[in-house]
Amino acid sequence: MTLTPINIIKVGLLLLITSLHSNFANATEKSDEVFGYGKQYVFVQSGYGFGFAFNFVGSGDGSEVKTFNNFSGYGVGISDIYADDSFFRGNFDFIWQGEFTHNFQPAGGYSVGSGFLLRYNFLASKKFVPYIEFGLGFGYLDYNLKDQSDGFVFSPQGSLGGHYFITDKVSLNGSWRVHHLSNSGTQQPNNSINTSVFSLGATYFFD
Repeated sequence: MTLTPINIIKVGLLLLITSLHSNFANATEKSDEVFGYGKQYVFVQSGYGFGFAFNFVGSGDGSEVKTFNNFSGYGVGISDIYADDSFFRGNFDFIWQGEFTHNFQPAGGYSVGSGFLLRYNFLASKKFVPYIEFGLGFGYLDYNLKDQSDGFVFSPQGSLGGHYFITDKVSLNGSWRVHHLSNSGTQQPNNSINTSVFSLGATYFFD
C-alpha cells in the first residue's frame, strides 16, 4: 500500500475503530459495580480558573479574574446502564455540588454556593470513564469588581471530565468547566463573570 495521506488516514481510522470495538467488548464489571441506578459516591476537585468574554457577555473586568476553585459533593445514579453495544454505553447521575472560589485578580474576593447537575458517564472503558455534565447553581459573590455587583448570583455551568480508576472504589478525576456567574439583572451592574476552570481531584464510590 502506498503511504499517501488518504491511506494513512484510512489506517488510522481502522486502528481507532478496532481499539474502540475492543473496549466495548471488554467493558468490565468494575464500571457496572460502581455506576448505575442507586450507586453513590462523593468527590472533591480543586483547580485554577481564568476569566473570558463570550459574545460580549462578561466583557468587563469580570473577564480579568483569576481564581482558585474548589468543588465537592455527592452523586447518585438515577438510571440503569444504557446501550450495552454502543459507543455511548453509560448512565445518568444526579449531582449535588458545593462550590468555593477565591478570586485574586483584578481584586481580591470570594464566592460560595451550591448547585445541582445532571451527568452522563460513558462506560465503554474499564479504567477511564469520561463524562459530560450540565447544571445550575446559586450563591453569594464578593469579588469587588466594577462591572459585576456583589451579592446573590446564579451559576449555570457545564463540564467535560473523566475518572481514572486506581482501585475498585477510588478514581482520580479531572475536568474542564465553563462556569458563569451573574444575578439575572436583579442588581446593576450585571456584566457577569465567565471562567474556564481546569481542576483535578478524587472520587470515592460506595458499595
